[in-house]
Amino acid sequence: MEMIPWFAWIAIVAIIVWGMVMIFGKSSNMSKYADRDEEWQRDIDSLRRRIEDLEAQLYRRG
Repeated sequence: MEMIPWFAWIAIVAIIVWGMVMIFGKSSNMSKYADRDEEWQRDIDSLRRRIEDLEAQLYRRG
């Protein structure tokens, strides 16, 4: 321990802190993306219903 220079300790601590920040960031973004996925799924379902309605109108005319 005494053989490691002081600036190496700064780098070691910085790497550990960076790793913790990355782990925390990944875990907090998971819920954000889950909400976005849910919103996108609702939009996709809405678009599918609209396409079905338009196809039904098209086939009634033809």
